[in-house]
Amino acid sequence: MNTLSRLFSPLVSALAACRARWLATPAALMLFSVAVSAQEVAKRYGPTKPSSTYGYRFDELFNLITMLIGVSFLIVLVLLLVPVIRDRAKPGKKAVYDHGNSLHDKRFTAIISIIVFVVLDAWVLVVAMTDLREGFWKDPLPDDPAVVRVQVLGQQWSWNFRLAGTDGEFGTPDDILTINELTVPEGRPVDLNLTSKDVIHSFFLPDMRLKRDLNPGAVNEAWFEAIRPGEFTILCAELCGFAHYQMHGKLHVLPQDQYDAWEAEASRFALASYDENDAEAQWAWAWQE
Repeated sequence: MNTLSRLFSPLVSALAACRARWLATPAALMLFSVAVSAQEVAKRYGPTKPSSTYGYRFDELFNLITMLIGVSFLIVLVLLLVPVIRDRAKPGKKAVYDHGNSLHDKRFTAIISIIVFVVLDAWVLVVAMTDLREGFWKDPLPDDPAVVRVQVLGQQWSWNFRLAGTDGEFGTPDDILTINELTVPEGRPVDLNLTSKDVIHSFFLPDMRLKRDLNPGAVNEAWFEAIRPGEFTILCAELCGFAHYQMHGKLHVLPQDQYDAWEAEASRFALASYDENDAEAQWAWAWQE
C-alpha cells in the first residue's frame, strides 16, 4: 500500500496543481472582466472631467464627503458588531441586554456626536464655504476687458442666448442670438445674466460644474471660465413641464483666435439679418452686475 502511495503521489500532486490552475484561470478572467466593465460603467455614467477653473473644487469636496461618510460608516459598523459578538448568547452564557441609558453610555454618545459634528459637519462646511468664496462666488470684475457677457433666457423648452457682438452693447442690431447653442472662448471668464420667460428653469453645465436657477421676473448671475476647448452639454436641471427632457443644448468652447473669427462673422450676419419688427428677438435687458 505504501508502495502504491509513493507511485501515485506525484500524479495526484500534478492533478491537484492542474486543477488549481484550471480554477485560477477562469477566476482571473472573471476579475479582469469585472474590472473592465467597472471602468466602462464609470466612463459612461460617472462624472466627466471638470472643464472650468473652479470645477475641480466640487470634485474634491465630493470625494472628501464620500471618504468621511465611508470612514464613519465603518466606525459605526464596528461599534455595532462589537457588542453583537461580545454580548451574544453562548454555551453557558446568557445574552446581555442594555438599553444604553447609563451615564457612561450617555457620555460616550455625546463624545461621538461632538466628534462627528467637528470632523464631518464643521470640516465640510469650512471647505465648502472656502470653495464658494474662492470659486463660484468670485464673480469677474465689472471692468475686466477679458470678460465675455452673455444674457440667457430660458423658456419651455429651449435656451436663448444673446452676446453683445463686436460693439459690446446689448440690444443693438449686431447682437448675436442663438438657440440651444452657446459659443465662448477658452481661458476667458464668461459672465451670465439669467432669467426665465415662463417657469423656473435651471441652467446646468455639468462639465463646468455650474448650475444656476432662472426665475421669472428676476435676473440671476453666474460665471465660469472654460479651461479646455471642446463641445459640452447644456441641460435644464429643473422639472419645467412635460417636454423638460428636450431642453438641452451645446456649449462650444473655441480657442481665442477661432472665437474672434466666429464672433466677427456672427455679428456681420446678425447685422445683415436684423429686423426691428421681430418682437420675439427684442428681449435684451440692461446688463446687471
